[in-house]
Amino acid sequence: MLIAARDLAGDASLEADVCVVGAGPAGLVVASELEPSGASVLVLAGPDEAPSGEVEGEPYPPLAETHLGGVGGSVPLWTSEVARGSLGARYAPLAPIDFEERDGMPRSGWPFGREALDPFYTRAHELCEAGLFEYDPAAAAAPPDAVPVVGDGIATGVFRFGRADAFIRTQTDRLARSEAARILTGAVATRIRTSDDGREVRDVEVASEPGRGLRVRARAYVLAAGGIENPRLLLLSGIGNDHDLVGRCFMDHPTVRCRLELDPRAETALGFYDVRLVADEPVLGHLALPEETLRAEGLLNSGFIAVPARDRAARAAVAAQALAEGMRARRLPDRPLRTAAEAAAGAGSIAYGVHRRLARGVPALAPTLRVWPRSRLLDTHGIGAIAGWSTLRRQARAFDLYHIFEQAPDPERRVSLGTERDRFGLPVARLHWFIGARELDSANRTEELLRDALARRGLGRLRTARELAPGGDVASTAHPSVHHHLGTTRMHAEERRGVVDANGRVHGLANLFVTGGSVFPTAGFVNPTLTIVALAARLSAHLRQDVLQ
Repeated sequence: MLIAARDLAGDASLEADVCVVGAGPAGLVVASELEPSGASVLVLAGPDEAPSGEVEGEPYPPLAETHLGGVGGSVPLWTSEVARGSLGARYAPLAPIDFEERDGMPRSGWPFGREALDPFYTRAHELCEAGLFEYDPAAAAAPPDAVPVVGDGIATGVFRFGRADAFIRTQTDRLARSEAARILTGAVATRIRTSDDGREVRDVEVASEPGRGLRVRARAYVLAAGGIENPRLLLLSGIGNDHDLVGRCFMDHPTVRCRLELDPRAETALGFYDVRLVADEPVLGHLALPEETLRAEGLLNSGFIAVPARDRAARAAVAAQALAEGMRARRLPDRPLRTAAEAAAGAGSIAYGVHRRLARGVPALAPTLRVWPRSRLLDTHGIGAIAGWSTLRRQARAFDLYHIFEQAPDPERRVSLGTERDRFGLPVARLHWFIGARELDSANRTEELLRDALARRGLGRLRTARELAPGGDVASTAHPSVHHHLGTTRMHAEERRGVVDANGRVHGLANLFVTGGSVFPTAGFVNPTLTIVALAARLSAHLRQDVLQ
């Protein structure tokens, strides 16, 4: 059931078997998986807007724009257009190498291997409504135009997709109908209080508005509020940080752009790397290096998503904007003839984009999109209607390869408490952010190896991000964040090397657990939601079997 925290008495005291802090995918899954067991679960869902925060170091988006509170957490920020009018996210499991302790990568390695998570990945696929747990590229091949490029120094992987409705509707509606699970909306956990001996949590202080609070007592507590708010709450409470690890080793997935100019004589089409339907489910291929190459070269993990180069459309959009601004100001833009020519050359793309936005706002106009050959294309990548390009008659001869790369767990990249205060008078989170030289060098070497491998296959010439960046300054052109906040309450069997153990239990506290992206010791390069859901399902099984008995 759903309960508004503001409707409860200011001195209320609530009880449950399990108190879950956070109502994003991780928190909803913990509650949903525990609910059939009969355990009473109370989920604390904060306000929809995320708390403000501070960012220092290199440029990074404002924290309030990269995550949300409320029921569903950050799911409303997902931008992948899975189907017409339906948004979702890319899914893939972490690779086996992502779980390994790797030479030359301090603090790497999970306390268990990929095989320990596979059963929960299968369950996560069901919870995410993402179809079969099948990531063999061969199962997604469709000769002759959609064949993966493998061998000779190249590896291929697959992304699958799931709709946001799996969380903001399916999971939420189920819990709203439950008698055993309660979602307390507008509830902000402000402090975790421990027993006198400091060995277990006694209760959680919760506020719905300044000066109005309540307390929650439970047998077990689960923090599932994300990579920013999980460490912030631990730091505000002064717990779990005996070895100064809380908030450290923050990771995201920076992205840079390369350019592949196809050889006109190339026999291999790249249709496998487009979004396609396989058994009525959307899939997307991506390029990578083989794991043995990563180990031999000591490289961080990464992958490449290919989309047709859109130079004409991009120039046309800029030119059209310049013309419009000139008309409003009653002056000619710089180089007016060239500007007009560029706008005219991309007139089709501009008109299609306008028509598509109009049809989205006025559903009755949707059938008129059929007059455009590109009407079936989707904005799966968040950069425009591109997905589905392989179905068009005219194929691109140049592709932008978006290189998504792993960050090494660096303790200096961290979340701490800032100087600003939230509306409850508590310090906001402060993120110290940077992309390290190790990560940039690894990305560049990866691109060089892929460039050589593509050339050997006769596919064309890859221009690396360093070649494309002005003055070779890749950091200045990197997109720093894809809203993946990872690693700030890292998992390790040893207390001096991790905040939580292999089951997500905070070291030194018998009944406090953490789940979600914050427990990742290393992050790979794939979208983390599938692993977040698998970890939440794994923790739920542990709570049912070993904690709540």
